[in-house]
Amino acid sequence: MAKTVEEAVVRKSIRVHVPIERAFSVFVEQMEVWWPPAHHIGDKPFQSIFVEPRIGGRWYERDAEGKECDWGTVRAWEPPRLVTFSWHLGPDWKFNPDLAKASDVAIRFTTEGASATLVELEHSGIERHGEGYEQLRVMLDSPNAWTTTLAEFAKAADREVRG
Repeated sequence: MAKTVEEAVVRKSIRVHVPIERAFSVFVEQMEVWWPPAHHIGDKPFQSIFVEPRIGGRWYERDAEGKECDWGTVRAWEPPRLVTFSWHLGPDWKFNPDLAKASDVAIRFTTEGASATLVELEHSGIERHGEGYEQLRVMLDSPNAWTTTLAEFAKAADREVRG
């Protein structure tokens, strides 16, 4: 069983050329700027993405008409080093409010000198989504999922510096 659970983890990392405080800020406060527009769950594309800055805070999108779609909740909030979200989107890409069926997305920020930050993402507990979780894990590990998302984040963080 331990092997199955370990396989249900996706790990990605990227270095950004900004101080840790800036990396964290761009990640949690400007998500709609860099999150891939095709990665929305609402009926219409998001206009904004919100991370309420506290444990228990909502993580959600809002479209141009004001309709909101929850993605998860903030499970850890330790600026500028760590933020963890519950991920409530299962293999069907529908929101399931049951925390027992949610996975976790932890993003760790580590200083690498005065002007660089290592950003490490770990999406774990994917098996909690139940039937179809194996395919969900493969999709989340594919180049078009977390890899692209982190690359877009890095571009936005870099623009902040060049700005």
